[in-house]
Amino acid sequence: MIGSRFWSTALVSISLLMGVSPAQAQAPGIYYSWREIQADLAGCINRATAALNTQGIGNIQVEVNSISGSTENATAVFVCLEDTSTATVSTTVMIMVSSPDDDTAIELRESLKAIF
Repeated sequence: MIGSRFWSTALVSISLLMGVSPAQAQAPGIYYSWREIQADLAGCINRATAALNTQGIGNIQVEVNSISGSTENATAVFVCLEDTSTATVSTTVMIMVSSPDDDTAIELRESLKAIF
């Protein structure tokens, strides 16, 4: 149930960032990837900010555990989910990239993954 809420929120957020209403939008391509890192929430957000900056992504906005930004034809979102239930703090980071141009979205996602 939490997962479905997450996906619904993520898709609506991306639609809004792209400047369209979810009810009217023809969905752009959305590509994502995730992995676990050994860092806390602040460390994840800092790494995501650095990755966005290196790609010339502007309009960067941070909301508690996520950070997003956009270029002329793509939007990128990092979501950091910290797990403090174990002895070592780890965070799952998800990168989502959306663009009407699939090649642009995939290239940006791969660049962000490599830099992050």
